[in-house]
Amino acid sequence: MAQNRSKISRRMLMLAGAGSVATGFSTVRACSASRDTWLQGIDVSHTNDVDWSKAKAAGVSFVFIKSTDGLDYLDPKFIDSLDAARKANLAVGTYHFYRSNDSGADQAAWFIANAPLQKGDLPPVVDIEKMTRSTLGDLHTEFRNFLNIVKQHYGADPIIYTGPNFWNHSMRDQLANNKLWVAQYEVAEPTLPQGWTDWTVWQHTSAMNLACAKEPVDASYFNGGPDDLARLLLS
Repeated sequence: MAQNRSKISRRMLMLAGAGSVATGFSTVRACSASRDTWLQGIDVSHTNDVDWSKAKAAGVSFVFIKSTDGLDYLDPKFIDSLDAARKANLAVGTYHFYRSNDSGADQAAWFIANAPLQKGDLPPVVDIEKMTRSTLGDLHTEFRNFLNIVKQHYGADPIIYTGPNFWNHSMRDQLANNKLWVAQYEVAEPTLPQGWTDWTVWQHTSAMNLACAKEPVDASYFNGGPDDLARLLLS
């Protein structure tokens, strides 16, 4: 998922979980819907230039667009991309990149102030995939504060984006109410992080070439068909 960091380091993070989870954790494979029903989606930030009508025509069903990062970063193309994707009749959502050295409550407030999700959009997403050198307070408590505040505002549990290797080492928390967007590349199906029994979205590559985009994009599957996606939308 796009953020202000090296794509190479991100790719290493996701490939690190491509095999079995590290010693001490069980390897749990997803129990997913039929591959024939999976929908294709992408996630983007200001680094991506996408023709949204062409994306829709190419079979893209949903998109998550980066909005915020930490306490003070707002993606400069977020609102324009959000409006354009909605006009193309794509299911749209947005994500916040979580920083472990910042207050969970303050990050939630920054996200809410800048992410105008509405009825018919996808639930909010929080991307947690790395630790900073210094962590504010108890990470689990701060992260739960973020989740609770965002849920209260939008009326839906945030989707959690993460990788199995990071989650099993740094979080190991039980968040059964939150749907999972798992990132893992070059595998037949993803390994589930501790605490989940299934995935909702699976980011399977960071380098999909689409005619609608000038550069490769992150691509994900949705674990279900159109009716299942419709039930996920904010009401």
